[in-house]
Parts: sequence; structure tokens; C-alpha cells
Amino acid sequence: MASPQTILFLGANPQDTGRLRLDQELRDITAGLERSQQRDQFNLKQRWAVRPRDIQRAMLDERPQIVHFSGHGEGEAGLVFEDEIGNSKLVDGAALAGLFELFADQLHCVVLNGCYSEVQAKAIGQHIPYVIGMNQAIGDRAALAFSVGFYDALGAGRDIEFAFKLGCAAISLEGIIDEHLTPVLLQKPISAPVSPLKQSNPSVFATPVDVFVVYSRKDDGLRSELIIHLSLLKRQGKIADWYDGDIEAGSEWEVQLKDKLDSSPVILLLISSDFIGSNYCYEKEMTRAIERHQAKTALVIPILLRPCDWQGSPFSKLQVLPKDAKPVTLWSDRDSAFLDVVQGIRKAVESLHTKLQSKSLNLATAAGADSSNENQSSEGQVAMNQVNSGESTGMQNHTSGGVTYIADKINVINGGFHQPGWKVNTVNQVQSDLNISESNNPEQSKDEKASDS
Repeated sequence: MASPQTILFLGANPQDTGRLRLDQELRDITAGLERSQQRDQFNLKQRWAVRPRDIQRAMLDERPQIVHFSGHGEGEAGLVFEDEIGNSKLVDGAALAGLFELFADQLHCVVLNGCYSEVQAKAIGQHIPYVIGMNQAIGDRAALAFSVGFYDALGAGRDIEFAFKLGCAAISLEGIIDEHLTPVLLQKPISAPVSPLKQSNPSVFATPVDVFVVYSRKDDGLRSELIIHLSLLKRQGKIADWYDGDIEAGSEWEVQLKDKLDSSPVILLLISSDFIGSNYCYEKEMTRAIERHQAKTALVIPILLRPCDWQGSPFSKLQVLPKDAKPVTLWSDRDSAFLDVVQGIRKAVESLHTKLQSKSLNLATAAGADSSNENQSSEGQVAMNQVNSGESTGMQNHTSGGVTYIADKINVINGGFHQPGWKVNTVNQVQSDLNISESNNPEQSKDEKASDS
């Protein structure tokens, strides 16, 4: 199950500044999150009378995904924190941006709920996906209303952009004239994908990850429920699901099935007694999925839909979902079961994305070295095997300092997935892939697949 997001509330109201209702702001945010649908998905941590050094310590200790500052702002001069004796100490935008940049791998959003904080927001926004600041002075009531609306929306499962809009609407609902225009949402600019070395934010995928769903048609109702719960991942552009119902009329269904099964980076196995009893699901699709898992060309995730005898099967060595291998239909709340499954899929997909980004960087580095040394004598043999739907189309020798390149169905383009492309591997792995391709040539009539119905 994915870990809850941590919100770090930083409050600073030095003794030489005007009093603010920071305690009420935190109290109302806490109450909103505690009553929300997604209350288990957030941990709210707090720090008071914050000094500059307290920020870095809190970032290290809590590892937050959202940082919320509440206090005074002085425009270009900076945000107002406290010194050792409780008086004002200004910290400018450059210093805050430098600190938050160090935590850019975990930090998703920064809220600066203080007057004239847009200046600092712009500096921080160069490194963090979402930053909210104030373009002028903001009153206590408006600041409180914005915070409550913003976190109410997050607690309901909405995204940052929607939460920002609801926060602004909440100011208007309080009858506070014009201050709904004070908050400003800044989004980190995403550079065009010119080179694998110039990566966008790792939370943003260039193209969705293809997810192939293997299931028995007798479990189509449960499959449909799962797909509905995957909606946010699809809306965020992180996955694109595919199953046999997506085959167009008049198409060669088996060719499409085989192509998707051989090319999708992620394969979901929806396990039940009917799945195990289906010759096509078990002997064809599941067997091919496990082969790709063993060849490290796909991530295979078994999902237990209904109780069945699955221990000792080829997929039993893999980590299954939901947690504790408790089938979906045995949960008292089925929505909670599917939420647990979706969080596991999200974590796995984002982890896969990170690993493939790393491989993309290795490839770019190796390609640069190859270009600068193309006239030197070879130090090893490199096999380039163009893979098309799991079948070899021929091999060519290529010299690159002992590094081996393989054409594979998974390709990383600026952190995304496409096909065909290249990944770093070994000559032995080429042979392994070829053996799998040659040994996997399913000949199955459509009637056998349809017999699940």
C-alpha cells in the first residue's frame, strides 16, 4: 500500500510582528482532513515559532510532499521567520529555493500563505512542480478561507489545480471582496524532450505506460471496477490500460492480443478460480507474462480477485495485491480493496518509470562515448537485435567498448515509454530473449478465448 502524503505546516509569528490566527488555521485544516474521504492518505505535521534552521531539520525529519508556510511576508525582502530570541528574521526567495531544490525528488507542492509571497514562490517554482504564493497583502480571514478550501479539496482526492481554485472560491464565499485574486498558482515549466539527458520532473511521464490486463471474462465485472479505480492514474497520463474488449471489429484479434502482451511494460493478472481454469488465460497469456518477467522486459502484478488455490503457481513468487494477499471479494469494503490495489500499481509504475529514466541516462552517456571513439579498435562485440512483437528480425554486430545494446519493445524517451527502442544489456540476454521469442508461438482459436464467457 502506498504511503500517505505528509503535509508539513510551518508557523512563524515573531513577537515584533502583528498577531495572526495561525492556530485557528491549523485547527481548521486538521478538522477538514480528518473528516475527508481520503483522511488516511495524509499525515499533518507541524512546527511552530520556526527559525531558518528548523526548516531544514523538519524537511529531513518528516520528508514532506507538501510544505505549508503560514506567517508574514515582506515581498522582495523575504518571508518572516524567527531568530533565536523570537524576533523577525527574513529569509529571501533564493535561500528557500536552494533548500527546497535539495528535496525536489520528494516535494510536490509548496504553499506560501503570507503577504507578498509571490516573489519567493517564483524562485521556488523553478524546482518544485506546484507553488502557491500571494501577489499582495492578504487578510487573516482570506488566508484562513483559502487554506480550508485548498485542503478540503485535497482530502476529497482532487488535484492541486482544482484545490487551488476551490481555495480561491472559498474566499469569495466568505464575502471578502477581490481577495480571491490574491493567491497565485505557479507550475514548474516542463522543457521540450530534446535529449534524454535533459529530464523533466520525474513525476511527469512523457507518454503513458501501457498496462495489459489478463483476466477471465467471467470476472469482467470486477475488471470494470478496477479500471474505474484506475481513473486518476489515467487522467494523470501515467498509464493506458488495454484488454481484449478494446479490439476493434474486423481486426485480427489474436495478432493484437499477442502484440500487446509482448510489448506492454506492465501486465496485470486478475486471479480467480476461473482465471486458473481458463486454458487461454493460464497456459498462453499468464505463461508469456511470466516469461517476460523472467527476461526482465515486463513488470507483472498478480491481483487476487476471488479466493482460489493459487499457491505454488508460477506467479506465486511475485508480490501480489491487495495487501496480505487478501482477495478483493473478502474485504468488507470493496472500494478499500481496490484503493489498496491501485496504490500498489501506482507505486510500481512510478518505480519502473524512475528505473527506465536511469537507463535512458546510461544509454545517452554510452552513445556519446561511442560517437567520440568510433574510429578506435573494438574492445568487445555488441549485438543489436531489433525486436518486433517478441520476434527477432535479425542481428548486426556493432563495436562500442564492450557495451551491448539491444533493440527492445520498451524505450525511454525523456522518461516516457515508446516502442521500439534501445536498452543496455548483455549478449547473453539477447540469446535469452531470442529463445523466448522462438519458443513462444501461440496458435489458439478465438473460440478457446471466448469459452471463458
